[in-house]
Amino acid sequence: MRINFTFRHMDSSEALKDHASAKLARLERFEDREMAIETVFSVEKFQKTAEFKVSGAHGTFLQTETRDDMFEAIDIAVDKLDRQLSRSKEKRKHHKGAQATTPTEL
Repeated sequence: MRINFTFRHMDSSEALKDHASAKLARLERFEDREMAIETVFSVEKFQKTAEFKVSGAHGTFLQTETRDDMFEAIDIAVDKLDRQLSRSKEKRKHHKGAQATTPTEL
């Protein structure tokens, strides 16, 4: 898993990077191949925003969360990403594709 961090209107923080990396590590179970995750942490006035873009072999997923606390925003956004990726994996698992059907005589 490749994680790219971007900080807008705030200083880079190792604590935020470590927290986000630990939370994002659980998303690895949804992809067989390597995923690329772009994270953007930004501050506007008193609102902190955590934005995650997960790109994998089976699509791109985007989640943005705005809260008063950046750590809370990260936790909630990663939980939502977890649900999105879980739903996507279930759809792929149960998808049977086009099956050959034989025409029946009426």
